[in-house]
Amino acid sequence: MSTLEPNELTRLLSEAVDPIRPSADAYRQIQAGIDRRRRWRLPAFTLGGMVMAALIALAVVAIRPSPSNQLVEPAAPPVMPSNYTGPTQAGAGSGPSGSGSTHGGGQSSGGRGSGTGGGTSTPSSSPGTRPTSPATTSPTVSASPSSPSSSTGPGVNSPPLPSPAARPAGAGDIDGDGRSDDVSSDGATVKVTFSRDAVVARVTLPEISVPLASAVVDIDGDGFGELLVQTSDSGGTKSYALLHYIGLDTLVTVALPTGFTLSSGTHTNTASGFRCGDHDLEISVGTSTDGNAFSVTTTALTLSRDGLTVTGSPATGTVRLPSDTSPFVPGCGSLS
Repeated sequence: MSTLEPNELTRLLSEAVDPIRPSADAYRQIQAGIDRRRRWRLPAFTLGGMVMAALIALAVVAIRPSPSNQLVEPAAPPVMPSNYTGPTQAGAGSGPSGSGSTHGGGQSSGGRGSGTGGGTSTPSSSPGTRPTSPATTSPTVSASPSSPSSSTGPGVNSPPLPSPAARPAGAGDIDGDGRSDDVSSDGATVKVTFSRDAVVARVTLPEISVPLASAVVDIDGDGFGELLVQTSDSGGTKSYALLHYIGLDTLVTVALPTGFTLSSGTHTNTASGFRCGDHDLEISVGTSTDGNAFSVTTTALTLSRDGLTVTGSPATGTVRLPSDTSPFVPGCGSLS
């Protein structure tokens, strides 16, 4: 191997090193390359962003459901408060006539026959009260704004009746719980203490006979007893009022149809009486020319929550007193 001369070696090294020595021209070439890359970078980025946005828009349109496939649920109607209105219903029941008892006057009452017994019962708890204001011209009771209506005409909204323990009602049972209720009077006010809840119902009448004469009898056989109260005794004729249980702790006075009265006895040549029949109340009216032979007209009345209404055609007949059985008596329970 031949050795290089010093001059030759220097030349070769110089040729190898010179290309990488910094120079103004080298800097210009580098800067030009950077400028070229910068000019292409901004449009490339802009174009890439636009392509990406377009792809995202296409994806949203592709996956969004069609409006025709959407189901629109109808809005539910608002819940509005409502007041319960009890139905107007006729008191109906099956079975034989029941019996009842009176309290406060020492008399007892039966269903469709007579019975004995009496006395008053004391509620186990302190009774509440359900006051009513006195009536003016007829034996009806007016209720205060907080108590149920006491009118007995058609269309009256009454509170619902509880379930009766038996049909017909038992002895002295007005509220249908199977136990007798306490009946008393305070002046012209009838007070009934219900054994169901110890509430006291008060019904004011134009007058009440003293001592109190009353009877509980289930006229319509619906499991709730009606209360008959003697109001007066004048000229041989006794008058009565009929109280009807139409809802929980609610008693009303029953108005009779026009031309009818609830009375018994004879007065010269006229007479009247009533009896509890098979699920109805039969009223008899008699007229006479000699005070002995009476022409009698008997009309049957049915009892419902709307009051008493005439049923069928009146029956006529003749009785001779005192030999024949008199129809001019209060033939309901102990009021025989």
